[in-house]
Amino acid sequence: MDQAEKLRQLMNLKKANNDNKFRVLTVTSGKGGVGKTNFVINLAAILQKRGFRVAILDADFGMANVDILYGVKSKYSVYHLLYEEKNIEEIMVTTKDNIKIIPGGSGIKELGQLNDEKREKLLSEFSKLQNIDILLVDTGAGLSNVVLNFVEVADDVIIVTNAEPTALTDAYGLIKVIIKSNIKANLNVVINRVKSITEAKDTFEKLSRTVESFLDYKLKYLGYISEDSKVGQAVREQNPYVIAYPKSEATLCLQKISSVILGETIENKNNSIKDYLGKLLRKMGR
Repeated sequence: MDQAEKLRQLMNLKKANNDNKFRVLTVTSGKGGVGKTNFVINLAAILQKRGFRVAILDADFGMANVDILYGVKSKYSVYHLLYEEKNIEEIMVTTKDNIKIIPGGSGIKELGQLNDEKREKLLSEFSKLQNIDILLVDTGAGLSNVVLNFVEVADDVIIVTNAEPTALTDAYGLIKVIIKSNIKANLNVVINRVKSITEAKDTFEKLSRTVESFLDYKLKYLGYISEDSKVGQAVREQNPYVIAYPKSEATLCLQKISSVILGETIENKNNSIKDYLGKLLRKMGR
């Protein structure tokens, strides 16, 4: 395939997904330490490189670190927007690659207890963010009502895990709660830090078979990311590895994953970031 044909396919893919309007991808995990946040910032960077306007909502109020991994500093968060008269432009930071980061901080766990005035302010401020194609939500790890709320209102959910037995057990536990809670979610799995494609497939099959047998649900496999020393090096440099090391094995893996994500035809639950936030607030306020 020549370069011109590849470019035409990419532009057609972008157009098809732009026709799907605004899209929310919630990324979560059963336990901490599996590389979820690093996956988020690199997926954001690769989607931005492919022509999409991307924002990240750092919804991990306990261990929020999206900004740190990107090498940018956020002074404020959603909490300051709600209670200290800051606006969305003041709390949001933009990376050198033009990715918007919205730090949630302790404001995330406050969302379910907002009065009408605070809810309206939040909706009003977020409605200013019109130029976003894809919102990536980085949740806290593990099980909580907050995580389940973010899962429920997403267009797609990506569960990041690895081959360790504890990671798989916790991923299964998260999936079980989602399904048993009757949450209608499009659940996708990424296997991180694998030594080979065989290990990745075997790990997914082990999880998939268990979920299908006991929960009667079929997971979708998005792909895997290889164990790669460039990933740790990029973290130390506070730069996404897809930018710092575009030819690394991990970058090639993530390129394939992003193609699968963009190639999927889904029925979007959300029409805009304001619409998404309104649904999230209603869920949290139940």
